[in-house]
Amino acid sequence: MSDFWAKRFLVVISLLFCASTAIAAHPSARYETRMAYDAAARRGILFGGVTANDTGTKQAYYLGDTWEWTGTKWVQVFPIHSPAGRSGPVMVYDSIRQHIVLFGGHGTTADLHDTWYFNGNDWVQINTPNAPPARFLSSGAYDSARDKIVIFGGTQTTTTNNVVTNTTIYDTWEFDGTTWRQIGGEGPHVAKPVLVYDEARNQVLMVGIDDKANTLMYAYDAAAGTWKQLKPATLPACANEGLLLYDTTNSKPFFTSGICSLTAVDNETLEWDGTNWTKLVVKANAARVFGAAAIFDIARDTAVEFGGIPPGPSPWSITYIFTFDAGWVAINDTASPGARSLFSLTADPARNTLWLFGGMDETSTFDDLWQFQNGIWSLITVTDSAPTSCLTPTAAFDTDRSKLVVVCASSAVFEWDGAKWAKFAGLKTEPGARRFSSMTYDQTLKKTVLFGGFEGTNYIDETWTWDGTQWSRVKNNPAPSRDLASMWWDPTLKKTVLYGGLGRLTSDDRLTRYDDMWTFDGSGWTQLKPASGTPGMRYGAQSAIDPRTNHLILFGGLRADNGTPVPPATTPPQIQVYAGDTWEWDGTAWTKKTTVGAPPARENGGMAFDPTLNVMVMYGGYAGHYLSDMWTLTGNTWSVRPETAGGRRRAVSNH
Repeated sequence: MSDFWAKRFLVVISLLFCASTAIAAHPSARYETRMAYDAAARRGILFGGVTANDTGTKQAYYLGDTWEWTGTKWVQVFPIHSPAGRSGPVMVYDSIRQHIVLFGGHGTTADLHDTWYFNGNDWVQINTPNAPPARFLSSGAYDSARDKIVIFGGTQTTTTNNVVTNTTIYDTWEFDGTTWRQIGGEGPHVAKPVLVYDEARNQVLMVGIDDKANTLMYAYDAAAGTWKQLKPATLPACANEGLLLYDTTNSKPFFTSGICSLTAVDNETLEWDGTNWTKLVVKANAARVFGAAAIFDIARDTAVEFGGIPPGPSPWSITYIFTFDAGWVAINDTASPGARSLFSLTADPARNTLWLFGGMDETSTFDDLWQFQNGIWSLITVTDSAPTSCLTPTAAFDTDRSKLVVVCASSAVFEWDGAKWAKFAGLKTEPGARRFSSMTYDQTLKKTVLFGGFEGTNYIDETWTWDGTQWSRVKNNPAPSRDLASMWWDPTLKKTVLYGGLGRLTSDDRLTRYDDMWTFDGSGWTQLKPASGTPGMRYGAQSAIDPRTNHLILFGGLRADNGTPVPPATTPPQIQVYAGDTWEWDGTAWTKKTTVGAPPARENGGMAFDPTLNVMVMYGGYAGHYLSDMWTLTGNTWSVRPETAGGRRRAVSNH
């Protein structure tokens, strides 16, 4: 995290005070993601997409996660196999084989041309004898009468001398479940095509744009293998990356969204009757976006839209539901905390529970309190004296007074006793405002210890202790200033331990990613130099003490690695990467654990020992996008703890 990033982050999170703080479990913000409706399983499937450019690592991330839309909520699923992350693939439901087919897209380094199907449980690659050339932003539709998937066009990427060129292509291909076959030669010059199969008229339709962003429409003549242009009196005003669905309730194709300018305009929703488009008058509109994904949910007679980019720089993670009665309505799910980072996750052994407080995602900051007990999330609705506008909270559990201590970036301090909040205001002395501090409860000192942080310009080396009534500052022998460090009370050393973080030795020094360790005895800090070394330079790692062994478990964080030198330079540049390694500290030495089933890399999530499940758990965090997954660690094995989507899981289909 550079100074520029830190200052920019302060601006972003201050703006988030004005944002909605609705709680929602959903895929993270992305665009060029895709959805298809699995009629056999009665749910939508979403895959992939690309994030905004991450300020920490200076790159966008091509996602490879799979989500199910149950009709009321999103549930992330974790198939054993998965296509590589990508944006803009073709994704179509094959109703005869009862699986979803995925083709192509743009990956991290290149366009793709692989073919997969999702059978409701796992992704399976189809090794086709041939395939269309690699591409993204193509579109497809399944012609159930002919048992063929038809795809058209798309965009191809070429890179010459580090210059990226995108070229629109205009070919047509059909897939019979086993083999791809090109149909005809060059087709109509339609860019950003969207295709749909009109069941009522037994016809594949295509809507797209020409080189001046004017809307074009074509119908596919399957017998001739050609496209016939349609020129109805009315066309969608803006078809650039719009969404084209088939409304089975009214037996009509359904068009929405698309952006042709940077001016924010209300969305339009239209239906096709075989002759003309009719613009629907709806009670509520969604904002226009491009790169969104959508399905028509046959079981519930609703259209569902997710993600995309509105007029502006960043994608979002809003889910809209369309009904003819209500129009487009954004929905939320309150069954779990949802994707977030920079929150606190704290074990409460007195009540055999975990407490999760606050955090942020791409659009909101949160002041919500959740309880996780016996494997179930519950939202706590007590608001009297509760923290509000509590940015980057840090927390610790006072085991002597059986209270959760929460400190906000403003340095306001709150305590939760399992039933009510207490706020401490007007204190004689207290820490100044800072973000990204570290905190733990020291069972030897019987005080909560707060260290470091970032106040907007400078990193902080201050140490404060909280006794439940007042703050006291310890000025002797401070550790070097830093933020986002790991800190814990070590049951073996009987002292508070500090590791890693980001900061400066002095205000004139360069930014430092720390790999050092320090111990605190109540009067000052002493550097600890284990013979084993440390896990290396990192900050924002997830860590917690396992009370069964009294060892610390640490996972991931943002790490500095050596990159590849760019000639004529010969020195490897340092690059920041999200780490996915697991380490164990026994009070004397660090050991890198060789684990099975490691979670995706991340920083700024939460880790704690769950007293009811009797395992270490890790939740959420950030890795170029916000995460909402929960993992458990048993011995050397990580296991995802999936949220059940409910309903029947259908059997695996045979290809």
